[in-house]
Amino acid sequence: MDTRKFAMNYGAVLGLCLILIALLFWVLGIDEQQSVIPSILNNMVIIGFLVYAISYYRNNLNNGFISYSESLKLGTSVAFFSSVIMAFYTLIYITYLNPDMLANIMNMTEQAMLEADPEISDQQLDLALSMTSKFMQPHWMMIMGVLGGTFIGFLFSLIISIFLKKENSNEIA
Repeated sequence: MDTRKFAMNYGAVLGLCLILIALLFWVLGIDEQQSVIPSILNNMVIIGFLVYAISYYRNNLNNGFISYSESLKLGTSVAFFSSVIMAFYTLIYITYLNPDMLANIMNMTEQAMLEADPEISDQQLDLALSMTSKFMQPHWMMIMGVLGGTFIGFLFSLIISIFLKKENSNEIA
């Protein structure tokens, strides 16, 4: 199995796991913006899954060896494909499952701005909120979700790859 197909398959499974977690929190009524628990759980699942995927690839599909760069590439690719799946889930979630989410985020943003700077003028507040609302559109949220998820996966893979790399000493450079 080539690396891309492996990353796509494992990224899809990771993405579906993250969707199940998100749906579980939604059903339980846990607000992901107010609680740190969903973020911690998601990061633990991502890290655990990246460790599993990279070590499985190394041990079962790559003769027990993987270089740092191969491990980094594989982990980042898995994170990218899971981020694409999560981006589509986000689109469905904010469009159909929780259409009031964007308005709630904008209200929370306005309250946070007013608390941070009670002397802010109406013009400054309106300008800041209009800029924020431009990036709170579903397509921008999808793009930022893919970029953010891939970047976080890259950062996790940087560290994970240090521990999982296993160079083949018999291989000629």
